This record gives sequence, structure tokens and C-alpha cells, in this order.
Amino acid sequence: MISSLMLVTGFAQEKNDSTKRKSAAFKVIHKGIDLISTHQKDTILNELSTDAFKAFENKIIRNINVEFIGFERSIYDSTKRVKKIITNVADALHGSTKERIIRNHLFVKKGKPLNPYLLADNERFLRDLDFIMDARLVITPIEGTDSVDVTAVTRDIFSLGARVGGSPSAPEVSIYDANLAGQGQRVEFSGLVDDSRDPSFGYSAFYRKRSLLGSFMDVEVGYTELNSGTSFGDENEFAYFISFDRPLVSPYFRLAGGLEVSNNWSENVYRKPDSIFLDYNYKVFDTWIGYNLGIKNSFANRNRYFIALRYLDGFFVESPDQEQYEDDRDYNSIKGALAEFTFYRKNYYKTRYVYGFGRTEDVPYGITAAITTGYLRELHVDRPYAAVKLNYGEASKEGNFYLLNFHTGGYLYHSTLEDVLVTATASYYTKAWNLNRSKLRGFVSGGYSQLFHRTSNNYLNIRKNEVRGISTDSLRGNQRFSLRFETTLYTPGSILGFRFAPFAGADWASLDCINCNEKRPNIFGINAGLRTRNENLIFGTMELRLIYIPDDGTDNDQFKVEFRQNLRVKSTGSFAEKPRLVSN
Repeated sequence: MISSLMLVTGFAQEKNDSTKRKSAAFKVIHKGIDLISTHQKDTILNELSTDAFKAFENKIIRNINVEFIGFERSIYDSTKRVKKIITNVADALHGSTKERIIRNHLFVKKGKPLNPYLLADNERFLRDLDFIMDARLVITPIEGTDSVDVTAVTRDIFSLGARVGGSPSAPEVSIYDANLAGQGQRVEFSGLVDDSRDPSFGYSAFYRKRSLLGSFMDVEVGYTELNSGTSFGDENEFAYFISFDRPLVSPYFRLAGGLEVSNNWSENVYRKPDSIFLDYNYKVFDTWIGYNLGIKNSFANRNRYFIALRYLDGFFVESPDQEQYEDDRDYNSIKGALAEFTFYRKNYYKTRYVYGFGRTEDVPYGITAAITTGYLRELHVDRPYAAVKLNYGEASKEGNFYLLNFHTGGYLYHSTLEDVLVTATASYYTKAWNLNRSKLRGFVSGGYSQLFHRTSNNYLNIRKNEVRGISTDSLRGNQRFSLRFETTLYTPGSILGFRFAPFAGADWASLDCINCNEKRPNIFGINAGLRTRNENLIFGTMELRLIYIPDDGTDNDQFKVEFRQNLRVKSTGSFAEKPRLVSN
């Protein structure tokens, strides 16, 4: 009798505990949905990435859970349900992310004090994965204790995608899955059919595995016949490559580094005459390692020092036969080592309506200052190299933010400075204003570049970074100025889940040209177009832009139609990077 009573009581208690766990999980998922979904205030205010965690600082992490939001939920309205037939099709074709994969991308550990800055880094890192639409870490305090539970609430992107490019006579089609079988691995195949090629069909194949075995090391391997590898030269290149990359995803990590190995060669698939076809073959071996100092500082102290070493060997097995390319740095071996010392203090704001249409976007702010030294051999000449790099960003809770960059670097040869490049850029994003149910955001940027004592560096020219759509490469100079303006209107309506944002802008650039009819041509461009995005799909923000340039500096006008996709706020991936040369 007593045994039976104990059995019944135990069963009832177990059932009651199970009900409580389900209820707690439901509350956490509902909170995650509420945080991911858009709200009126999100169009105006930025939010410090640590705001949600500061109240729980130093609480002990008891459990770490993982919960998923299904495709049936809309991020534009937490109460809205997506049509069942759509979610059924999506679930049938899409391999949902496995819990183990999310855990392989978590920084936090059970039994450790809660660090609000580390959780903010982790949340942003999850959002940066190309198979995750949005992610939030939800904290649940344990009543009567100094402990908390941490739950990662994530929402997948439909990971199957395709791209169509080229021209009607030479179409190029890519198909890919960014999360094959829900295992955090990307496979991609591209094919091109072009009758002017020999052979007419070319292809590329690519594979990437995120955070291999939970190491935060990404592995990539691929083969291409479509000039989509490292591609130093101007001809169509075939290549096969493998790379390993462990970025510095948080200031609380010690090590970062990477390795890239590739073999690249030009193929005369477009049947150029031997006299003009550039026949070359080069191999790349590029490796680096970095060590992060200061990770034992207090949680709120984000000052860090990062020391990195890099070895690069771009070896030309065969160089072009044409005499005019004998002294062209693009077709000659480069070999050397770089060392970089970096101070950085970097945090993030969470915002919306920059390039996304309501999903959470991460905007960096803070300072990075680096000193680079090294020794390189180019064009059979050995020269020491030095550079200084300064980056600064600031954001306000009102919703605007700006980024400033100043880089300069050059070589020393026979006690003379050579190929000294100075670049400075500034970008400013206004806050998103409410216009009825729409949102309006403005953007302005400017740039300056100067090349001093040129000997082997490429001249400056005007590129698409300065004037959108420009295609001339005949303008060459030593000094360049540029300005850019753009306004975007995010509209509330949608068609089949796609939202739309018309935009208009203008570009201006001026070059101190050494080979132009005018000493300093001023090149203007005006443009307008439409951006669209379906937050459930992997395509990212897509953009159709119409561009008109009255005079491209060669007394010709240009009209272009351009299509781009996967637009996003930059600089979200790593706190410090491998040593690099200053480039224009």
C-alpha cells in the first residue's frame, strides 16, 4: 500500500516537474520571439548589446539550453503565423540546425560567472552565421539562488539558395545549401555555359564547415574554373584551394589564426591570340597566428592588445611572356613576413533598418589602432615595410552612427621612402525616422587617398567604391577624393514575404590624373533603385540599381543596370585580424 502510494506520488511529482519545464521553455521561447520581432521603438533607438545581461553580471550559470523558433513565426509580428502550406514546404526542404551545432558556437560554460560582454559577443556571433536569421540569449534567474539559466533562442534562415548571373548568351547559375543536413556546413556548385568559351561549360564547387568540432575553426575547400579563387591576375583562372580560419570572435579568446593554400593558373578559354593571352601559374601559401593579451581584465574592461605574425608566399611558377609585364607586381612573386601590434576597444549596438528590413543588425563602435612592420620581396627587390592604421566608430542610442578610418603604409629602400599610401574614409548613417508606417535613413561618406614616391605600387584609379557603376580602368593618378550620398525608404508592405525599400543617391570622385585630357577630371554619377529582402531566405538584401554617369573621364557617358545581393553592415565578424598591407 505504501509502495503503491509512493509510486503514484513519484509519478505525479515527475509529471509536475515535466509540466514546469515545458512551461519554462515556452516562456523563454516567447521572450526570444518578442526580442527578435520588430517593435516601433526599434526604428529609432539603438540598443547596447550588453543591456539585456548587465543585471545578471557574476551570477553563476547553472544550465545552458537551446531552443528553436520555427518558420511558422513572423519576425514582423510576434502574434502572426505564416501560412501552414509555406511552413510545411520549408520544413520539408530545409534541414533544421541541430542542437549540437548551436552548442559548438557557444562561448559560455556551465558553472562560470555570467559575463554580460561575453554573452553579447556570443549573441552577435550567432547572428553572423549565414544559416541563422536571428539569435538571442535569454537569461532566466533561479528563484532563491545566485544562479541563472542561459537559453540560446535561434531562428534559422531557409538555407537553400540560388544565384543567376552572367548574360542571356552566357548564363551562370549557382545553387547552394548553407546548412546542409542542419550540420553548419555549406556546399555550393556553380555552372557557366558560354559558347565563346572552349570548353563552353565551366564550373566551380565549394565546401565549408563552420566551427569544426566546436573549435571555432572554419574549414573551406574548393575548385573553380570560373575565376572565383584568389585571382591575382586579369585572365580567367582555374584554381583549387583549402583554407583554415579561426577569427578572434571575442576579446575573451586567446588565439586566432589561419592558413590558405592554393594553386592558380590562367586558361585561354576565350581563345585569345597567344600574343595577348597572359599565360601564368602561381601558388599561394599564406599563414598567420595571433595572441590576445588582457583577457583576464575585469568584465567591463575591454582594452586589449593583440600581437600577430604573418608569412606570405605568392610564388609565380610561370609568368607572362609579354615584355610589358616583366615589372608588373601583379605578375611577379611576392614573399615576406609581417608583424602587427594592435590595441583595440570595441563594442556593439543592436539596431535595425540599415541593410536589413527588421532583423537585428550589429553596429561596431570603439577604437582600433595598429602598427605593422615587415619585410617583403617584390620584383626581386627586398624592402622593409611599416604601416599605421586607426579605426574609430561611435553610435548613439538615438539611432545614428559613424565610422572613421585612417591608414598609411610604405617601404624603405636605400634610406628613401617608397610607395607610401595614405587613405582616409568617413561614413555617417542617420537614425531611422518614422514617416507614417515607413522608415527613412540617410547615409553619407567621403574618402581621400594619396600615393607618394611611387616605384612599383599600382596607381590610384576611380573604382566602383568611389563612383558606382564606373568601368573604366584607364584613369591613373596619385591623388583621389570622393563623396557619396544616399537615402533609403523602408516601406511596410510585402509581397510573398518580400519587403521593399526604394533609394536614390549620388557619387562624385576627382583624380589627379597623369594620363587624362584634363589634369583633374571630376566624375559624377547619379543612381536610384530598389532593395528587397525576405528575412526567411538566405539571399540577404538584394539590390537593383540604375546608374548614369554623364562623363566617365574619357569623354564618354555610361548607363548601367547592376544587381547585388547579401548587403550587410560590415566589420561584424572579428575584433582583430591578420596583418595586412595598406591598400587603395
